Order: sequence, then structure tokens, then C-alpha cells
Amino acid sequence: MDVWSFTRSQIIGRNTFFPTPFGNRLLTYADYTASGRGVRFIERFMEHLLELYGNTHTEDDVTGNLTTERLHEAERIIKRHLNAGPQYHIIEAGTGSTGAIHRLQQMLGLYIPPAAKELFRSILFNNVDSPIVERIESTLKAKSPVVFVGPYEHHSNEITWRECYAEVIEIEMNASGLIDLEDLERKTRDPAYAGRLKIGSFSAGSNVTGIKTPVYEIARILRKNDCLVFFDFAAIAPYVKIDINQSPETAFDAVFFSPHKFLGGPGTTGVLVFHERLYPQHLPPTLSGGGTVDFVNMHEQEYTRDIETREKPGTPGILQTIKAALAIQLKERLGIEAIERKEKEYIRRAIEFFRTIPEIEIVGNPDPELRVAILSFNIKAGDSYLHPRYVVKLLNDLFGIQARAGCSCAGPYGHRLLHIDTKKSLEFKEKILQGEMGIKPGWARLNFHFLFTEEEFRFILDAVALVARYGVYFLPLYRFDLATGNWTARDWEYPLPPFGIDPILSSLEEKEITTLPLSQERNLTEEERANYYRQYLEEAQKKGEELKASFSPDSLSTTQRDLIPFLYCPIKR
Repeated sequence: MDVWSFTRSQIIGRNTFFPTPFGNRLLTYADYTASGRGVRFIERFMEHLLELYGNTHTEDDVTGNLTTERLHEAERIIKRHLNAGPQYHIIEAGTGSTGAIHRLQQMLGLYIPPAAKELFRSILFNNVDSPIVERIESTLKAKSPVVFVGPYEHHSNEITWRECYAEVIEIEMNASGLIDLEDLERKTRDPAYAGRLKIGSFSAGSNVTGIKTPVYEIARILRKNDCLVFFDFAAIAPYVKIDINQSPETAFDAVFFSPHKFLGGPGTTGVLVFHERLYPQHLPPTLSGGGTVDFVNMHEQEYTRDIETREKPGTPGILQTIKAALAIQLKERLGIEAIERKEKEYIRRAIEFFRTIPEIEIVGNPDPELRVAILSFNIKAGDSYLHPRYVVKLLNDLFGIQARAGCSCAGPYGHRLLHIDTKKSLEFKEKILQGEMGIKPGWARLNFHFLFTEEEFRFILDAVALVARYGVYFLPLYRFDLATGNWTARDWEYPLPPFGIDPILSSLEEKEITTLPLSQERNLTEEERANYYRQYLEEAQKKGEELKASFSPDSLSTTQRDLIPFLYCPIKR
């Protein structure tokens, strides 16, 4: 069996059409960096599992026993994928890396809820002399753990640490846009941090630029300088090999990632895998509840000693974890080396193509050897820019391409990439707090998934090229809301599909469940798909030429020029 072709044919939504202001469009999904896509054979297997599904806390019937064994096997699959031996443990937390990171911070005793902090301060200030309180606070600050983070972290691996009992130290970006390893070496061995718990928590790859972190080099530096080693693999886990225990000198203490970003992964859980040396076994569980105890009476409780059991309060994410394991196995079955080869080819060709288009500015270091197949860009229009959300809106409306606009939850990295200094940052902040969300800068982001056919890949490149060439002429057709940043087609409203149990039951009477009547799925051959791509490109070019012929530059305005100016067409009163 050609697993690649078969899996491609099983991606849910790949043959789906949806309405746009320019007619129905075939959905082309290029936003895997945000979330993966469902795979039909995985969804059918999950449905099959439900036949004998039960609760893992039920021990003496077939549904409980079988479900428990399936959950444990899923956890073994995930740990094997990371090369995590018996000293590593797995916890399912939340719906992605954010929940997993937060769980780790709780386990280490570093996260204290804001309301609890406020309560403690209130009690101290109301009952203890101020000089004593100030001395306590000063001591706590001086002895707080130190967390080193990189220059291109997702917010989940940066602002969460800022809210912890910790001092966050950012490692600089070098002239090539990479983590400055010399700065890391210098800061992690700084005597100012001696005697304090030191943690390095780094993104394994950027969700903005796709730039990969030299994780083993960083791990070696961190271990040499007595730091704990954590990596956030959320952005690149679907595309690379992960080895948590490559060698004693480079072993990771914890890894967290988001299986929902995998092919087949939507609906999965966040995953935290950590070494048992991190775990405070002498304390109660991070979260206590059903399933965490060996004995309870009216006055006391004794918690189980098994780490994974005591850290699963209540019913765990059973189906979510099983599905995560299946998505990981699919990655392995498709072949990690083959995935990396195709990704390298696509990102190299995409960057080469975009660099031939003068209006396109690639965000970050353009060296394809440094990246997975994630690419962010902006489009220049004279001395201004097309708004990233407008660019993504045009890709959707004209071509059916699904992409992402904004800062990709990487604000500090965005400041560096867009050369926003402190003064300009404060100007942006002031405007945004005044309600002008539309001035927020960012980029449009695509990723070139390894399962794209050659026709899909070329179609996306050509579509972006047409937006760069004709995008400015479509501006009069769109309304820009400066308060929200939303772009909407004038005189057209996207139809909202029905949602809820009633439409499902009604459609069952018609022998078919259709909760989204506005979308239509057809069986398409690859030749038919290519014909649609050609049609959309031709229609967009034709429409662009028509609009160009009647275009008046005087009809346009820009947002604040001393920030990053975006073009838009004001509403005529």
C-alpha cells in the first residue's frame, strides 16, 4: 500500500467546497502549524473503540479493563516515540503544550494562582509589620528560581513563566536570527544565579519561522551549568525525530507538545513527559482526586506511590490520549526521514520562489536548511503594507486556502522580526489599549505540509504571487474594522451553519447527518482538483485586471504612518 497516497485521500475536508464572495471554493488547508486535520481511518477506529469503551477506574468488567489497557498502551507508544525510558513518566494535561507546561510549573511548585498571591499578600500586610513583609519579599525574590527562555518562544513558554515564582532571563538572538549559544553559556554560568534552581525552557522550533533550535547543543550547555532541561516541541513535533534521552550529556528533563497539530490529531490531549527526578514524591499530588489514593477515611488519605497514577486525578483524557498515540504512530508509519526530506524540498522551493517576488518580505532568516516547512511573510504595497489579515482573507476568498494571520502568539519574537523598538512598542500598546486592535502588526503564515501534492504546492505559491500582484486592487471590495482588525467583503455575509442536536436529529430523518449544509464534499480525482486550481488562479487574475483598470489610488487610506502602515479603503458615508 502507498501509505502516503492513501493517507492523503483520508484527510477529512480535503474534498470539501465552501462559499466565498467569489463563488464556491475547494478547501486547501495550509494551517497545520495551528492545528492538524482529522483522518478518516483514525476517526473510524475511534468510533470502533467506543463499542467497548469504559472508565479506567472501573476494574472488574471488560469495558474498564480493556480501556485501561488501551490507555496504558497509548502511553507506552508516546514514550517510545520520544525514546523515554522507565525513569520518564507521562501526564496528559489540557489540550496542548500550554496545559502541559502549566502542569509542570504546578508540579515544581512555581505556579501560584494570582488570587492566592493576592490573598497571601493581604494576610501578611494586615498582620505583619511592613519592614518584615518587605524583607520576606526581598528574600523570596533573591532566592527565586531562574528560568532561561529563548528569543522565539510561543507565549505558552514565556508569559506562563513570567507569572510563576521565578526570574525569567531571555537569551539573545544572534545576527543570523538564531539563539545565541554564547549568550546562553554566559548567562547560565553567571555567579549571580549560583545557589538557585536554574531551568532552561526553550522552544524546539519557532511556530513563526519554522527555525529549528539546536536542542542537543542547548541541552549540553544547560546540563554543564546545572540547569534543568525543558523543551517545547509544539510547533515541530509532527515533522521531526524527538530523542529525549540521546546521551547523558544531552538528556532532556521534560518535553511537552501538542498532538492536536499532528495529522489525525484534532481532539487529542496535551502531553508532558518528564524525568522522575523532577517529581516531589514526598508531597501530595499536584491535583488530588479520584484514582490518586490507596486509602481514605474520614480524617486522612494515603496517596498511591505510582507517579503516573497519582497525577491522574479523576477520569483521565482516555480517548484523547489514545488518539494522540494513533497520530504519532501515523507519523512513524509515514516515515520521519521521508517527512523531513519532503519538508526540506518544499521550504527550499517556496523560499526560492517568494524571493523572486519583490512585494514579498519573508519573515526571519530565509535559509531553508534552518527550517521546517513553516513560512511567514508580509506583502509590501508601495511604502505601506497589505494587512496580514487582509492577505489571509484574500487567500481564503479567492482560492479557498486556509492560512493564519497575526503574531502567532509570539509577541516578543515579533518585535525582533519586525524591528519594533521599545518606543514604537509603547506607541502600539497605547493605540491597542485605546481600542485600535487593527493596527497590530504581524504576518501571514503558511506551512507546506509534506502530504501536499505537487499541484497543491504550486497552487499555493501561485495564489500568494497573485495576491502580491493584485491584492491592492481588491481593497475597495473589503471593509476594514480598525477596532477589531476584521476584514469583511462588502455586500456579502458568510452564511452561518446550524449547530446543535436538533439539526442532527432532523438530518437523521433524512438518512444523512449534515450539520454544515453550506459545505459540500465531493469525490475528486487529482486531475479534477488541478482543474479547480487553474480555474481559481485564472478567475483571480482576470478579476484583478478588471479592478486594476478602474482603480484609483486616491480611494485608499493608511493606518498610522509612523508605526507600520496598512492600506485600506475607508467606508464612504
